[in-house]
Amino acid sequence: RAGHRPGFHPAAVGALASALGSLALCEARRWDSASQSATLYAQLDMDFEDNEYAKIAAATRDALVAKPDDAQLLWRLARALKKLADAEGDKKQKERLVREGLAHATRALEIQPDCGAVNKWYGIMLSTVGAFDGTTATIKNSYRVAEMFERAVALSPGDATARHLLGLWCFEIAKLSWIEKKAAAALFATPPTSSYEAAYAHFATAEETSPGFYPKNRLYLALTCARLGRVDEAREWRDKCLAMAPKTPEDEETLAEARKLKL
Repeated sequence: RAGHRPGFHPAAVGALASALGSLALCEARRWDSASQSATLYAQLDMDFEDNEYAKIAAATRDALVAKPDDAQLLWRLARALKKLADAEGDKKQKERLVREGLAHATRALEIQPDCGAVNKWYGIMLSTVGAFDGTTATIKNSYRVAEMFERAVALSPGDATARHLLGLWCFEIAKLSWIEKKAAAALFATPPTSSYEAAYAHFATAEETSPGFYPKNRLYLALTCARLGRVDEAREWRDKCLAMAPKTPEDEETLAEARKLKL
């Protein structure tokens, strides 16, 4: 009709308001859930800095009951299990912890393959399980391990630990014994190769990225320089390593190894 102004029917207005209210509530709940997750991740990381590995394992297992596909929880659980395995004296229990950690890291990689930490910890666990599967399995996994560390560096370029791990891979491949190299040649048409120069470049980049982040990085800079015949520089890195205060049992072991290093 002339002069009639179109408008919403009261029932339609009510339905729209109800829908918008439900949407807002849903978003609020999603935001609250994300906030709670972020808080939990932060707490787990603080506990890791305090070497509370058993506490982290228990907390992440509890949280995974409600969120079994949370990749951020899964890689943190793998990390805690790796540390618990490092401290475990019983070989069977150590292996059980490592294999469980690998299973969680594998699942995390399936869920969130574009996360640097996920790639890093999958690579770490895959490398660690080689101690129980033997030299042949270790060599077979070597390309996959390197790929994971390379992806971790690409996805998280500020992660000095990922860069250190890539250097460690290069160092270990460079020092393969003659027998190990023959075994690798039997498994691959092109067996994995690297050099101490490549290892040094990664260790040095890790140190530049985060100076003094890890005593082991400085120890391996010393070891690599020694292999390259750069004895004076090797001594400098050994002394820098020894000047660091240990924060973890692993740091204590690293400093003990550095004290034994004769150059």
